[in-house]
Amino acid sequence: MRKIVIGLVAVAVLSAGCELETDPVAVQSADPGTSAEKSGGAAKSKKKTFPIKLTAKRARAKKSILSDGGALSCAKVTVTNQTKKQLEVNPLYFSITDSDSTKHDTSTALGDYEGQIATTELAPGEKATGLVCAKGKFQPKIVAMTNPLFDEAARAQVAS
Repeated sequence: MRKIVIGLVAVAVLSAGCELETDPVAVQSADPGTSAEKSGGAAKSKKKTFPIKLTAKRARAKKSILSDGGALSCAKVTVTNQTKKQLEVNPLYFSITDSDSTKHDTSTALGDYEGQIATTELAPGEKATGLVCAKGKFQPKIVAMTNPLFDEAARAQVAS
């Protein structure tokens, strides 16, 4: 009986941990110092700091020799580590959401263009800049970055 109770408690603890909901990551505005989330104007008066500062601007990529010639939609991103720990950056950690709210995986275009953001580790205060692109012709609206466990870590509006 004791083994059954211990087993049930273990299952309850493990399943409770799986059901934890996390708040979505706030979208960093293309306008410096403001959040893109609608919060009654409060975000415009307060400067919000993010652990990972992410900025994005629409860009064109120079196609590489590996390109198949298809359309690419790109954003030039800058990732700034504002934490006290090392931050891993990898082109596989990005996605682009278009103006129709469709999420595009940037791994589909790896190797098709030059100047992609490098795979690197950023020390506190360091930044990395490069392109992230996805296949297809669309208007990039939001760029999202995940951490190595593929949990969303930062989101930013794409400036024109």
